[in-house]
Amino acid sequence: MKTLLALSIAARNLWLLAMAVMLALILDPGWGLYASAVEVAGGSENLLRGALALTLVGILAEHLLGAVTRRRQGALAKALLRLQPGLQHVGAIRILVRALETANQEGVDRIHQELVRLSGKDLGREPGPWLLWIERLEKVSAGRIEGAVSGSKTSEVDGENTN
Repeated sequence: MKTLLALSIAARNLWLLAMAVMLALILDPGWGLYASAVEVAGGSENLLRGALALTLVGILAEHLLGAVTRRRQGALAKALLRLQPGLQHVGAIRILVRALETANQEGVDRIHQELVRLSGKDLGREPGPWLLWIERLEKVSAGRIEGAVSGSKTSEVDGENTN
């Protein structure tokens, strides 16, 4: 996959260079390039058709390169989510916890269900334990603390029942 991306990026750079040369030919800064290019291309119409074809092929290649790149980035993101499942939705969980603080009872129930679905943990309907859990995840991911800290507070933050 890396080779394909490197090849497509090289092709893109070559296309951009060809577009710059074509632009210089068509705009002709007074060096007689346009007249020479028309003579080589077999006429003005052929040169302009070639420029249009080069542009359209380049735009299509840009689109395909973007699609391949997005697909690869999606695959990498999915792999990262599998490796670090607790960190997969921290931003969304933060937003939901903020909403949990101000929601009515029906909203709290829906938000709680979504928090459990996103995190795989049930830390209750109060925002406090969720905020502690997110804070601990961020510290672990930043390398400020080791993965496991002794004490009952850790068990509560991890969502484990101490009963």
